[in-house]
This record gives sequence, structure tokens and C-alpha cells, in this order.
Amino acid sequence: MVEEQAPAPSESAGARLRRERESQGLSMFDVARALRLSEKQIAALELDDYSKLPGRTFVRGFIRNYARLVQLDPEPLMAHLSFGQEEASHQIQAPSQKISFSEHHAKPWLKWLMMAFVIVAVASWGVLEWLGPVQPKQGMVSRTTVPVAPPSPALTVQPTVVAPPVAHEPAITKPSDTSAATDTVVPAVPATALARLTMTFSGRAWVEVRDKNGKIIHSQNNTAGADQVVEGEGPLSLVIGSAPNVKLTYKGQPVDLSAFAKADVARLTLE
Repeated sequence: MVEEQAPAPSESAGARLRRERESQGLSMFDVARALRLSEKQIAALELDDYSKLPGRTFVRGFIRNYARLVQLDPEPLMAHLSFGQEEASHQIQAPSQKISFSEHHAKPWLKWLMMAFVIVAVASWGVLEWLGPVQPKQGMVSRTTVPVAPPSPALTVQPTVVAPPVAHEPAITKPSDTSAATDTVVPAVPATALARLTMTFSGRAWVEVRDKNGKIIHSQNNTAGADQVVEGEGPLSLVIGSAPNVKLTYKGQPVDLSAFAKADVARLTLE
């Protein structure tokens, strides 16, 4: 487990976070994915360039989450934050110069196209409501007369001669051959088996698990003494920070994380 130390007076919050990230072997991409930010925003945090970030409240939240990810106490870092010149620059900066969360440039023409589409749809709905449903004209309704057939003449009923019943021998029923009958058994289609992953934590550690489709099914910081059970369609891809603090069992078999760890960060795929 990485020992938490307060930053030196000459070291900024961003420099302390960058040094701790590099000591754990994490890339900017790893941190950005875990915090759900862009790599440009992570770079701005590490350079203490808060003018490219949304605002003071967001910056404080980003730094707290970053510190918890690399297992640092966020309070000493918050005490070294300075929003003087950065915030003034942020207020006069054009909105187009900020780093957006999605990293996509704005498309004004798309905005106007959507507004035009909404206006046309509302106008069409208004015209239909004003006109109302079309009613058929009464003059166009035709009447069809169905001729009724005249009543048929009375039928003459002839007397019926009933013959005496003839005795018949009872039919002999042969026993059916039940041995030829066969039962058709439809095999049940087994459900897709989910791979089970069990984790026990002896210290704080961050874990992210993805299923075979790349979907994140588990991502969080875990405290000492916690147990986690994760199920998903294999193969499962894992990124584990502070790997020595994690005891891993996959499909009932223990997994040695030391073979996959680099600077206490393990990356592996379990089939």
C-alpha cells in the first residue's frame, strides 16, 4: 500500500498527483478512464492550469477524486490550491477555449438544423389540430338494399318406417402395442454461464472489471476487510491498483496477481 505523505511546501497539488501516478505505474489514460475525464483535463490538473477546467467547484471535486484514486489524503492538497490568476483568466476566457467533457467541437449548424426541425414539427402538428379529422360527406353515403327471398313452400313430411334393431356381436378390441410409442424429449437449452470473480481486500485498492463486450461491470475503490463478488460473461479484463492488497479467486481457483503486477498495478485477462 502506498504511504500517504503531505506535499512539500514547494510542490503544488498537480505536481504531487503526477508524481504519485507515475510512482504507481499509471498512465494519464488509466486515470482519465477511472475518473471519467479526458486526458487533457488530467494534464491540466497536473499542470495546475485551472483556466482550462470548468470552475473552482469542479476542480476541487476532480482533485479529491484523483487523490483518492492514488490513495492520497486530499485535504493537504486542497490547502495548496490557488485560484487567483487562474480563476481570473478563466472568467475572461472565451467559452470555446475550455476543455469540454466530451472533447468534441461544437457544431453551430447542427443546433440550427435541430431548431428548424422542431419548428416544422410543431407547425405541422398545429395545422393538423386546427383542421381536425376529416368527416365523410352525407351525400356520399350509399345505401344497398338486399332483396329478401320469398318464403319456401311447406315441406311434406313422409312417414318413416323404423326397422327392428339388429343385434351385433361386440367388436373385439386388440390391445395396442405400447412398445412402439416413443416419448420425444426436448433437451433444455442451458443458459449462458457467468464467470464468477471473488476479491478479498487486505488494504485499500482500486479495481475495474470489464466483460467480454468491454462493458464495465465493476469499478470502485475498496477498503481493507471488504469482499467483492463480480459475475459477468468471460473473458473478464481487470485493472487492479495496489495489487498486493488483493486476494483474487476466479471460477473457484486462486489467481496469483504478482505475475501480472507492475509497480503495484496489475493488468490481466481471465478466460
